[in-house]
Parts: sequence; structure tokens; C-alpha cells
Amino acid sequence: MQLDSASAAALSAGEDSLGPASGRINASLRQTLLPLLTIVRQQDGVWRSCLGKGHAGAVPPLYRRTLLTLRDCARSVGAVHLADIASQLIMLLEQHTPDSPLSPPRLLQIEQGLDQLARLLESPGSPAVLTLPGSEAPRPIMGNVMTPHDVIDPGLLPVFLEEAQELMASIGETMLALPPGYRHTPADTDLLAELARPLHTLKGSARMVGAMRLSQCVHEMESALQRLQTGEVAQNADVLTALLALYDQTMEHFSTLEQAAASVPAASRSGGLQSLLPPHFRAAPLLRIRTTVLDRLLNQVGEVSIMRARLDNEVAALQDDVRILGDQLRTLADQVRQLQRHTGAGPVVAHELQAATHAMDAVLAQAWRQQKHLHDGVGRACEGLRQQGRYARELQQDLMHARMIKFNSMESRLQHLARQLAAETGKPLVLDLSDCRLQIDRAILERLMGPLEHLLRNCAVHGIEDTTARRAAGKPPSGQLRVQAGHEGNEAVIRVSDDGRGLDLVAIRGKARQRGLQAAQDASEAGLAELIFEPGFTTSTQVSALAGRGIGMDVARAEVAALGGRMTVHSRPGQGVLFTLYLPLSLAVQQVCLLQQGRQQYAIPSTLIDSVLQLRSEQARQALEQRVLEVNGRRLALYPLHHLLREQLEPEQDADLEGEAEAADQADTESAFALLIKSGDELMVIMADHVNGNREVVVKPVGPQLATLAGLVGATVLGDGQIVLILNPLLLAGSRHADSSVVTPGVQ
Repeated sequence: MQLDSASAAALSAGEDSLGPASGRINASLRQTLLPLLTIVRQQDGVWRSCLGKGHAGAVPPLYRRTLLTLRDCARSVGAVHLADIASQLIMLLEQHTPDSPLSPPRLLQIEQGLDQLARLLESPGSPAVLTLPGSEAPRPIMGNVMTPHDVIDPGLLPVFLEEAQELMASIGETMLALPPGYRHTPADTDLLAELARPLHTLKGSARMVGAMRLSQCVHEMESALQRLQTGEVAQNADVLTALLALYDQTMEHFSTLEQAAASVPAASRSGGLQSLLPPHFRAAPLLRIRTTVLDRLLNQVGEVSIMRARLDNEVAALQDDVRILGDQLRTLADQVRQLQRHTGAGPVVAHELQAATHAMDAVLAQAWRQQKHLHDGVGRACEGLRQQGRYARELQQDLMHARMIKFNSMESRLQHLARQLAAETGKPLVLDLSDCRLQIDRAILERLMGPLEHLLRNCAVHGIEDTTARRAAGKPPSGQLRVQAGHEGNEAVIRVSDDGRGLDLVAIRGKARQRGLQAAQDASEAGLAELIFEPGFTTSTQVSALAGRGIGMDVARAEVAALGGRMTVHSRPGQGVLFTLYLPLSLAVQQVCLLQQGRQQYAIPSTLIDSVLQLRSEQARQALEQRVLEVNGRRLALYPLHHLLREQLEPEQDADLEGEAEAADQADTESAFALLIKSGDELMVIMADHVNGNREVVVKPVGPQLATLAGLVGATVLGDGQIVLILNPLLLAGSRHADSSVVTPGVQ
């Protein structure tokens, strides 16, 4: 039986060809047909699994019967498009026999027909279609199974990606735990069962959103798992290799989906689930929170509300006490004035004087009692404020914890990168992520993945030797890459290292001299190592797709600095290189040091400050003139804060007009403060008028107008309502113009 052109077009065309009726399926019909569609898809999966194993059996009878039922139900209520698609699917299935199996294009048409049925029944309307790069034509994955087209629903894509990130992380962790030789032991069987659950969920979710290439890849992984469970032990190594290759391909498909989601305009995401959200939530990233955490947050919000009600009552009572005390004091004042009039008029009758003094005593007694009530009320209000502060801190900590994710959630992505680097460089690589017990702000980790991937790429390309050189040096054939992540105080510390040759300091010094860098003439080993972060600096003589252009290391350090952190490098000749990244744990709340420069306050992240020194008189004046401060025998570069901000010094307002400049200069140098800022393994100094101590602040975004300014990493609001900018001196010093240009004071 051959399909006519209209029938073939009905299966291969996009959803727009289904007509406007596709969006008018009522709720009752959807509830009736969805269970039938579920059975159809299950039977299709079983049938395709048999085809993937090389069996050419008949179509399952339940598959055909359910499609017939679905077609008849759709016809009975006038759902013409549903009935037509079901009819075409039945016609295609009838062509398949054990002696004459369907060709891959026909199998692809069945796949597309089921996808159209699913979109019509599972979506309230007719969603937009997003075609991903590389999905225009089917291509084989394994055997004769073809990869179908991706027809993505942009409205469902962000929701799917949010859920799929956890599923991909779970799959990656279990894949790493699979033993090299599967022996059908109970432990191995449990691992396969643990892997099968997220795979099945991911496959169904991918099909729902239209990511058919990803779904097909996961389906092949499920088939490989079945072969592991039922195959011979001698073949398990080959199956595991194929399973790992499929996982890498799944990661590539998932990365393509993430890139597509980032490129979809906001207007195209207005349909689907996004249309059900309030406007201010539609463009915001989603966050998954455990119900136990949410219950605790709700309980703390309730406690804060209760304490707020108690404080409202206390304040109302205090207002009443203040009013009564005021009335009593006014009465006492009137009586005092009356007594003064009687005293000034002449002799006062004894009983009138006695009555006045008694009245004054009574009013004073009432005032004292009212004062005691006020004192007690203020004490209760203060205690309530303390309790509310405690609840607010707990609520803040739990909300911060809700933003935290495990560093291990990126393990599968980094392992995939290591396998990719091994294939591209031809060097066997092993990535060790066993010592990663860090929980960090999700926003920080997402922005950190780019620098981490570049550091690993740099280690693999420049640091790790080839197999011959490693054997000659007595090292194992596989290059060892290691990532460690943990807490040290209030900082997150991430270390990336390799066991390669280390930095070629001789080549670095020669390249620096060639580029005319004067700092390289007498630089120490640590100073030479810092040169790899110079823009455009590279010792590689060949340019490849992986390295050689001298870009990347400076970008990686700049990204770390933009997060309020810093990065150091240590080289061990013949043993490898260690990169250490120091970062805040959260971007929402930070410890800062408040500075005063003129009339304006600024803040610097406390994690960047090594120590604070107070400079007086001649020492401060000399340091300003030389732009150098000597600390413990080290000469450190000094940057006045007003110079970094490109502002002129403002004269003191209370200075005499005759000696205004002299008074301002004396005020600036008489009591200045020097802050030693950590810059890699080195230190730099900034000078400010005053240091007002450390404080924990809530970081606010500065908006798109100011976000592009170098060195400005955020803002905060103090208790008195003053807005304070949070600065990163490392970025300010790096962007300082050589012309020493300044702006006029008062121009903000």
C-alpha cells in the first residue's frame, strides 16, 4: 500500500498544516484520548526496541487496536485532524511484515505522526515550532535506527531544561559509578535500575517538548542497558563503551537545546506554560526547591508575621503611653504656672498652697508610673525586634541555602569535557572530582563554568605531556586532571591542577622580553607565572582550535574578579600547575568593608582585603607622592581611591577661605587608611580617608546603565537609606587609563 501525497504531507508537515481546528480540542476529549496515546507510545517503544535488536517481528496487536480506538473516538466527536493522523499511522503499520519490514523513512514518518498526536493532545493550543541547527535531516545513531527531526516547543523548553539538568546530573553520576566489567552482581543490577529511572523520565520529557534527537539517543541508552542485563559478560565491555558514547552524544544534544533556549526571543516564549505565569516571572530562571525547605521558609515567614503583629501592638501601646504622659506633663506645667502666679501676687493662703502641692504630687506620681510603663514597653519592643531579627536572619540563611547547589551537579559536564579533550588532543586523560564537597550559589557556579572549562582545557593542551614523554618521566600514561572544591572561612575555594610539565618559565620570560614587558626583566618565578594572565600572551608556536591565540586566561581571571573573587597560579616544574580560585559563597549577601572618601561611602568585598593600616602625617604624604607603600620590607603599588575613581579631591567644607587647599591637603594626609588588596599571590594598596568597619549587606543590582562600568560589582542600601556602591579594586586598577584623567567633583 502506497501513501498518497496528501497523506504523506499530513505526517511530515509541521503543526501549522493541521489547521485552526488543532487548537479546539476540548478538555473531555483530551482526558479520553490521552490514556490511549500513552498505550500507543508504550507499544511503539516496545516495537522499536525489538527493531533495534535486529528482530523484524510483527507489529504488536495492542498497538494497532489502540490506534483504531483512538481514530474512532476522534471521528465520533469531529476531531478530523486527529482521526486523519491516526488513520495514516494505521496504514503505515499495516505495511510492516516480518518478510517486508518498513524502511527507515517510513519509521520516521510514524515517529512524526505520534509526535503530532502528542502535541495536539498534550498542549492546550497549537504551540510555536523551533527547529534546532543540525536537525534538518535524520542521521543514524546506532544500527539502522534513524534520528528524527527536532520540533521544539519554545514555551515548554525552559521548563524541560530546568528539570533535565538534574536528570542529566543524576545520569552522569550513575554512569561514573558503573564498573568497567559488568558481572551481573546484585550491586551492578541496582546501578542499572538506578540509571534506568532518570533515563526513562528524560526520554518522555524530551519527547513532550519535541527534542526528538535527544529522546532517541536516550532510547538507545535504554536499549544498551537491556543488553547489559541480558547479554553475555564477554560482550559487556563493548556495550559499556557504546553506552558511554551515547551519553556523550546525549550531552551534545542537551547543550544544543541550552544554546537554543538562550537564543529564542522572549516574544516566542509567550505561549505554552510561560503564558500562565505573571509577566514579571516569564523571563526569570526557574528554581527547584524541596518541599521541606519550603515548609521551613513558610514557618519562618509566619513567625516573622507574628512578631510583626506583636511589635505593632507594642508600638500602639507606646503611642498611648506617650500621649498620656504628655497630657500629665501639660497638667503639671499648668499647675506650676498657677502656683507661680499665686506666689507673685502676695501671701498665699496655706490651704491653697497645700492643695496645689498635693495636686502636683499626684500628677508627678502618675508621670512616674507612665514612665515605667514606657520603659517596660520599650524593653518588650526591643526584645521583639531582637527576635524578629533572629527570624529574619534564619529566613535569609534558608533562602540563601535554597539558591545553593552542589558543585558535583556539574560533574557530568566536566567529565564530558575531559573525554572530549582526550579525543581532540590524543592524550589519555583522567579527571578526578572526588574531593568536591562545596555548595555554592547557583548564579556563581553557572558563570564559573566557562573559566573552569578553559582552565581544564589549558591544562590538557599545555600542561599534560604526550604518552611517550610521560613514560620517559616515570609518570602514568594517563594525564591526571584534578578539581577540588570546598569552604575556607567565608570563601569558596576551587583548585584546578594537573600532573604535567609545569609552566615553561624560560619561554615565558623570553616571550615577555620579546613583547617589551619591562616587569619580566627581574621578575621572580611567581611574577613570571602571573604573566600568563596578560591579554594576548602565549608561548605556543602553533595556533589550533584549542589554544595558541593567547586569549582565555585573562578572560578567565576577569570573570572570577567580576564575581568578587581572585585567582592564583603556582607551577611545580615537572609536577604540574595549580590554579586556585577564591570566590564568595553567594552573590546575594556579602561581607564588605565600608570606606569613606570625601563625603561619599564605598564598599569593597571583605574577601579581597588582606589587612588595613592607618597612615599618619609624613608617611601618608610620602606614600601619596611616590605611589608606593613599604610593608614588611615589600614595596607595594599604591592607588588612591579617588585616583581609581577618576575624581579630584574635594576640599573640606569647614576650611578657611585663605588656606583652603592647605587644609584639604592636611586633612587628606593626616589620617589616611591603606587597605592591602589580594591580587593573586601579590598585594596592592588603595588609600582612602576613613575605614568604617565590616558589615554584612544585601547586594542589589545596579541596572544595565551602570553594569558595564569597570570595577562596579553591585550596590547596597545602608540602614540610614544611603546607597553605597560596591567596588572591586582589582578591576578598577586594571581599567585605569594611563592619562590620569579625572572628572569634576560632584559629577556622579
